[in-house]
Amino acid sequence: MNTNNIITFSLLIGLLFITLSFVLYRRKVLLVLRALFSTRYFQQLFREGKLTNEYIYFYPILLYFIAFPCLVLFFLQFYAPKVLEIYSPLLLYGMACVGVATVFLGSQLFLWYFTTVFNYQGQRYLYITTKALYRFCNALFLIAIIPVAWYTRVPEIIFYVYIPFFTIIFFAFFIRFLRNINGMSRIHFFIYFCSFEILPYLLLIKLLIINL
Repeated sequence: MNTNNIITFSLLIGLLFITLSFVLYRRKVLLVLRALFSTRYFQQLFREGKLTNEYIYFYPILLYFIAFPCLVLFFLQFYAPKVLEIYSPLLLYGMACVGVATVFLGSQLFLWYFTTVFNYQGQRYLYITTKALYRFCNALFLIAIIPVAWYTRVPEIIFYVYIPFFTIIFFAFFIRFLRNINGMSRIHFFIYFCSFEILPYLLLIKLLIINL
């Protein structure tokens, strides 16, 4: 499969998951999308029970596993096409999926360790839920913006549209969590956040720049 087929097929699968989520869990999906930017909806989401116990919790994860590998192939196609001549696009897509899975599992492990060591178990679910809201909004936007940038052959759309959106929801996620934590040191959280949520991505970007 070439890059175009892989991205097209992946985006179709992503749209299928989005459609299913809205058909099967329309009310919950709308609540999740509103909760990241509204305290009232955020509190309502918590009152209705743990999001991690519902099937809808896995939709953002699946969308992430689809959207980010597509984003990797997108950048390789426009900014490092020689890599696609050396390695199979399908192999690179698979490697990107493994990378996303590794980051996800690693962040879950570090979160469990951090909240256990500092006795913040009560804040663990709050963080997981808030991050799920961020992940869902981010993945939905990626699934929407990648085909536009890909089929118009204007990669700058990612920088001019996605980066500002990513920045807004990133800070919305950060502020939403800080406003709702109780009994947790903000210094400890800041150290964790910088060490295990930001630094790994910066190191990955630097590694890609060095190798490409």
